[in-house]
Amino acid sequence: MVTLPAVPDTFLFGPLISTDDIAAHQRVFGVAFDLVEAGRSQVPGADAQALFGSGVDIANLVSLQTEGVPAGVVLADFGPRSAETVRDPDTWIHRDVLRVVDFHAPDFPAAVAHARASGCEVEGSEAEYEGEDAGFREAHLRLPDHVVAAVLGAPADFFADFVQVSDRRVSEVVSISLPLSDATETLDFLARVLGWDVVYELTFRDASFSELLGTDEELTVRARMVGPARNQPYLNLVDYGLPATAAASLRGRAVAPRRGLLGAVLGTSDLDAVRAAAGAAAGPVVPLGLAPFGETRACVLDLPPGVPLLVLEAR
Repeated sequence: MVTLPAVPDTFLFGPLISTDDIAAHQRVFGVAFDLVEAGRSQVPGADAQALFGSGVDIANLVSLQTEGVPAGVVLADFGPRSAETVRDPDTWIHRDVLRVVDFHAPDFPAAVAHARASGCEVEGSEAEYEGEDAGFREAHLRLPDHVVAAVLGAPADFFADFVQVSDRRVSEVVSISLPLSDATETLDFLARVLGWDVVYELTFRDASFSELLGTDEELTVRARMVGPARNQPYLNLVDYGLPATAAASLRGRAVAPRRGLLGAVLGTSDLDAVRAAAGAAAGPVVPLGLAPFGETRACVLDLPPGVPLLVLEAR
């Protein structure tokens, strides 16, 4: 385990997942994606409400990390707990909340077989589609709280530009997908507040991908990957090419303590500068001690569709 390096600007650490069963998520991310526990923190009362809203009395956080890389997952068990989830199987293609956490596997069949053999719930179907620069394979793992994690297969020489870990069974978190009704506001926010830009674009149309997402609609996918650099985790802003009648908006559902893929966790070298750029979209600053970030400060930014970004100052 390493501490986070001093970095300029702002980086995406990974997803923020709300759950009432931290151990279940920790097991799947550990056995399927080699994430190890980095730290734990309890955020009480007023601080929890300042970060996550008035519906939260306490937040128990557990951070998982890919060894040697500033990337991972943060699990949050909020009190009081909620019976509601952000998504469910009927809303897989609905927009305006986060959708899937992606990892790359240099040996795609071996990684999928390992996940199945370890007792993870892997979807029966897989997708195989052609992008402009490479062919891809994709399998989905179902986690508690209707969270989905993806194993991505692609030529190793192509994906070497997108990951820092390429010599293990799986990489660090590559991306978190975010289907949007309109990406314009979010693209502007990410550029203006975080200094992020589009690092790659992908367009494809494939029936197997539609089947993997559980829809009879034929999807024409346009994806724009937005982040600080191509080889660091990024947000994948997705347009499925569907009318609003086929893919409703879930805007406003990504609110704690609702369970599921709630938001994302970021690190920054200058929290005050990020808050100033975000303006009214930034919440109050609270002290937070959570490895691998250490004893630091944090706040939450709300993306235009209402998706929360937990931002910690990386020291």
